[in-house]
Amino acid sequence: MRSWLLPFALAALLAAGVVWFLSTHERVPSREWVGPSAEARRDMYLAAGRFATRMGLPTRELRSLPDLDTLKPKSVLLLPNRRQALDPRRLREIVAWVEDGGHLIVEAELVGVADPLLDLVGVERLRGAAPAKPVPVELADGRKLAVSLFGAMTLQAADADEKGRFVSFDYGDGAVTALVGLHFARNPLVGTEDNADFLWHLLSLTPAAELQIYLRPERLSLWGFLLQHALPVLAAVAALVALWLWRIAPRFGPVRPDPPPARRRLLDHLRASGRFYWAQGLRGRLIAAARDAALRRIARAQPDFAQAGQAERTARVAALAEITPAEAQRFLSAGANLAGAGANLAGAEFIRAMHTAERIHSALERGAKEK
Repeated sequence: MRSWLLPFALAALLAAGVVWFLSTHERVPSREWVGPSAEARRDMYLAAGRFATRMGLPTRELRSLPDLDTLKPKSVLLLPNRRQALDPRRLREIVAWVEDGGHLIVEAELVGVADPLLDLVGVERLRGAAPAKPVPVELADGRKLAVSLFGAMTLQAADADEKGRFVSFDYGDGAVTALVGLHFARNPLVGTEDNADFLWHLLSLTPAAELQIYLRPERLSLWGFLLQHALPVLAAVAALVALWLWRIAPRFGPVRPDPPPARRRLLDHLRASGRFYWAQGLRGRLIAAARDAALRRIARAQPDFAQAGQAERTARVAALAEITPAEAQRFLSAGANLAGAGANLAGAEFIRAMHTAERIHSALERGAKEK
C-alpha cells in the first residue's frame, strides 16, 4: 500500500500544476516583425497598389519610359520625384493627358532641383521646415487626418490660389494634386496614422478607372545582380583566388648567399697589403720597400748610380727629392735601420720617408718627359 503512495502523490501534484497553468494562462496571437519581402524592397508603392486594388481600383505599374506613352484616359497617375529622365515631350504629353480628364498625383522635387512638370502646371515650391511628426490635414468634408507629409517645403498653386503641404486643383477636364512628399503612400508608412485614408481620399477626387504607378527605372547593374543572386558563388571564387595567390606568392626562406665579389684591381690588393703591414707593426718593411723601389728607379735612369760612392748617392737623392743631404742620408739608411724596429717608428717619420720616395719618382718622370 505504501509503495503506491509516492507515485500517486506525484501524479496528483502534476495534475494540480496542469490545472493551475491552464486556469491562469491564455493563448493569444502575437506579432513578429519579419522585415519587407524582396518585392516590397524593390517596389516601395507595393502596399499602396494592393490597398487600391482591395478598395476596387485596379492598379498597373509603369516600369519604363515608353509605358508613360500608354496612359489610359480618365485614370490616376502616381508620379514620384527623381524624374529627370522625363524629356520635355513626355512632360507635355502628361499635361495634355491631364487636360483630357486624367488625375495627376505628383511629388515635388527637392528645392534647388529643377521641376519642369510643376512649372508647366503652375505650382511653385517654397522653402520650409520639415515636420518631425505627421501633420494635421483638414479635408473638404471637415475630417481631420494625421498624414505623413515630411517634405521641407510648401507648395503654392497660382491659378487655384492654394498654398500648403499639398495642393489639389482642376486642370482642364482633369485634376492635379501636388504634394511635398509621398511618404504616406510608401510601404513603411501607408498602414500607419491616417495615411491610407488620405491616399484613398486623393484617389477618389476624380472618377478614375485605374491607378497607374510610375516606378523610376533603375540602371541594370551586373554587380548588384551577382550580389543578390550569386553571393555564395562570389565568396567561393574569392576564396579560390586568395588560395591561388597564396600558392604562387614568394615565401620567406633561408638567406641567399652573397654573390661572389667582382675582380679587384691591383691597386686594391696593394692597399690591402699596406693596411695589413701597418696593422701588424711592420712599418719598417713598407719604408724599405718604398726606398728600394725609388733607388731602383734612380739606377735605371742613372746607370752609374750603383757604383757611385755614398756621398755621391746622397747628393743625387737630395737633388732629385729637393731635400737636404741629412734628410737624404736618413732616407738611404731607412731600410737598413728600421726594418726590424718599424713598430717604434713615428707616423711623421713614416710619412716623410714616403713623401721623399714619391718626390724621387716625380722628378724622374719629369726628366724622362723633358728628354
